[in-house]
Amino acid sequence: MREIIDREMLLLLEGLYGMLTTELSVFLSDAQALCAICMLLYFAMKSYTMLSGDERLEVMTLLRPFALGMVIIFWPQFVELIAVPGEIVSDRTRVLLKDRIDEIDAIQLERYQKLAEVSRRLTEESAEIEQFADQGKEEDWMSTLGIDFSEVFDQIKGYYVLVMSKFRWLLMEVAEMLVLTVFQACSYLIFFIQIIFAAILMILGPFSFAVSVLPAFRESYSRWIARYVSVSLYAGLGYLVMSLSMTLIKYALLKELSVLDYILEDDLAFYAYVSSAAWASNMYLIVLIVGAIAMLTIPVLSTWIITSGGVGHAVSTATRIVGRLTRYVL
Repeated sequence: MREIIDREMLLLLEGLYGMLTTELSVFLSDAQALCAICMLLYFAMKSYTMLSGDERLEVMTLLRPFALGMVIIFWPQFVELIAVPGEIVSDRTRVLLKDRIDEIDAIQLERYQKLAEVSRRLTEESAEIEQFADQGKEEDWMSTLGIDFSEVFDQIKGYYVLVMSKFRWLLMEVAEMLVLTVFQACSYLIFFIQIIFAAILMILGPFSFAVSVLPAFRESYSRWIARYVSVSLYAGLGYLVMSLSMTLIKYALLKELSVLDYILEDDLAFYAYVSSAAWASNMYLIVLIVGAIAMLTIPVLSTWIITSGGVGHAVSTATRIVGRLTRYVL
């Protein structure tokens, strides 16, 4: 049985995100030097305007560059403090998702057992075609004697329907595997995006605070904080969206289980089910596709909570580019 979500992969992604703290000091000394240069320029401009009488002496405006410099000096501790809201959301929603996955896995196990029974019946009944075919070859000569084999041929035609049903059943299994793979890929992709964006923000963030000393870039540090908090919510929102998707998946699986229980008890219902489009399985596939699309909307949802257009715009642009390339290739 294939799990709906690989727990080991989630643990690996969480471990990778936790290891980002070891890379915080890559450009820290360079950012401190840049901050010192910006502070000298800032104090020179302020001193000139005060000496010329254009501005009055304001102590708080002079303390702002020192506050930004202290943030750069204690950068690892500052990053850990800013990441607290995202960690709280992630811890709460992770527990919720774990319960959902355990419940879905139990239902999936029962579903696969019933599907295996359906597949076994299809294999057994379609295998009888060969026996009828061999019987037809051995008794072809009897047709010249005027013996009517129409009943045998009708039965062979019925088994032809079963063979086609088995073929459609195999196609459904392949489609289910592909859709489930897409759902898992979209789920893991959000965590990979979080790792990449968080790494860039953590490593290059000190430069945003350094240039914020200058009046022309005074809002750079606040934008960085908004973007980092927004990115830190990706994991928590990912767990939450997956939990909601699991609820829909549970509904689809329970519906399919009720159908499988019925067709395994009724032969006519069994033949009707395997020869149709298997609506219950289609519902399961549709729910997986909807869940995959919902996972890709997490960067936009995060900007609704913490206003930060940069990251959401970057993800939207990348998605459009991938879509255009896909249409071009296809």
